[in-house]
Amino acid sequence: MSENGPMWLTRAEDVVAHLYFAAAEIGAASLELGALKIPGSLSFPNSEEQTFSFFSHGEVSLDGVNIDEGQIVRFDYSQGESTYSFISEIVEVSETQARRRWKIRFPNAIERNERRLVRRHRVLGRQGFSVTTDRLGDRLPQKLYDIAAAGLSIVVPTRNDLKVGEGFTGSLHLPGREPIPCQIELRNIRPFPGDPNHKLAGCRFASLNDSDREAVSSLLASLE
Repeated sequence: MSENGPMWLTRAEDVVAHLYFAAAEIGAASLELGALKIPGSLSFPNSEEQTFSFFSHGEVSLDGVNIDEGQIVRFDYSQGESTYSFISEIVEVSETQARRRWKIRFPNAIERNERRLVRRHRVLGRQGFSVTTDRLGDRLPQKLYDIAAAGLSIVVPTRNDLKVGEGFTGSLHLPGREPIPCQIELRNIRPFPGDPNHKLAGCRFASLNDSDREAVSSLLASLE
């Protein structure tokens, strides 16, 4: 937790990226509805509808509980020492394949106890992880240092004249998958550990469609 209290995700694109990460790499969560605390699992979000689904586990009696559209619920979940929570609204509740499905509106903010937006996966040295763009290396594959549902870090020569804030179009290459078109924005430039001839260009995904972000998130969840 920061010195000034909890930290919040409030940018819409950060919230969406985090929900993909939470569904793929955490999954388990609890929903609080009044005095009820219901365990279950998070699903991938639907950006078009601005909703995600929560599937509750086990038999939880809702007898005598009023559930209406727009009713406020709270979610809590964690990964290691990282904890997350948010408040949102119910869109609908239904039964599907013997499970109760809670359709929930995207939250406006997510509270977290540390700065990390999502878990980053170090992929330097792994085969198949790279990005190509006209802006970097004349479309020659550029190695990735790490990658997450929200963005990636690219290994570039120190002499490269990238500027923080600029955006460019690229193709993301992942093992066993077709290239994924994406728009990326440079957020920071930092030294490459132990190599003065290279630096790391930290980028966020400025545009990535739902199916591609789901593919990235699912692959990252499978990495050891």
